[in-house]
Amino acid sequence: MIYFSIINYKINSKNKIFFCTFIAIKKNISFLKIKKNYKIFLNIKQTIYLMFLLNCWKKIFFKNNVLLITIINNEVNSNIDGLFKLYLISKGFYKIHSINLNKIFSKLETLIWSNIGVYSLNDVEKIFKNKNNILIESIDKIPFLTKFIIPKKVRISNTNRVRLGSFISEGTTVMSEGYINFNTFIGKNCMIEGRVSSGVYISNNTDLGGSSSIMGTLSGGGKIIISIGNNCLLGANSGIGFSLGNNCIIEAGLYITSGMKIFLIIKKKYIIVKAKVLSFINNLIFYRNSLNGRIECCKNLQNIFKINKILHIN
Repeated sequence: MIYFSIINYKINSKNKIFFCTFIAIKKNISFLKIKKNYKIFLNIKQTIYLMFLLNCWKKIFFKNNVLLITIINNEVNSNIDGLFKLYLISKGFYKIHSINLNKIFSKLETLIWSNIGVYSLNDVEKIFKNKNNILIESIDKIPFLTKFIIPKKVRISNTNRVRLGSFISEGTTVMSEGYINFNTFIGKNCMIEGRVSSGVYISNNTDLGGSSSIMGTLSGGGKIIISIGNNCLLGANSGIGFSLGNNCIIEAGLYITSGMKIFLIIKKKYIIVKAKVLSFINNLIFYRNSLNGRIECCKNLQNIFKINKILHIN
């Protein structure tokens, strides 16, 4: 799959492109045969022609425009290419794990993100010399989601804890302690008060309690993609390193990795299994036995976890 985007770019003191905004996006112009990613600098006539071709009429600047050509299956080859792929995920054009993000951290540049714009690290002295009311929000490779996109019908208490490359569905609330990394999917009507690591998929009507955590695919997290089903609850300070089915509950303060031994209760008898064996099974409750310290699991007989609908009115 090939994407064509008109972007308006910024350059640093060394005349190097370090940031851009995406003006128009088009996929699969079939008459072009392209094997690698690249960019074409545009003059005014070319910009107007492409806006007409892409049927996109927006207020734009007629300088510093580039036609960016991106092949989704190719690894990231520049800072702009990396930002564009993360943008496609957050817009919902592509599902997580369906875009090649290899080498993204080596290609993305560390930038200064502020309340009045984004700047290169090379221009830090110039910033403080000319800007009196600047507030530095972060110094990072990946920006906040809201620097590029404002999700519809979503509440985010602290926008600097949601990164570009995450997709958040309608009705979801992200509280101030919630954190959502890039390459993640959050379903409808979720309450996020915990940490959603890179690579995680969360279905609808799920509640992550305060300071809960889901193991991701970065920093030694492995290649296993963790997903959480519908109507699940992770209690405060809990965590998981394996996938959950629908209607599952993790007790507060209980962190379960995939290799932990679980005492599974079936017909009043115990069967010892690893946690990963229980992945994707519906209607389970995980808790720690307060008498002997064992992690036990039994059926969630009610099969229902009800969210507070008033809290999810966005």
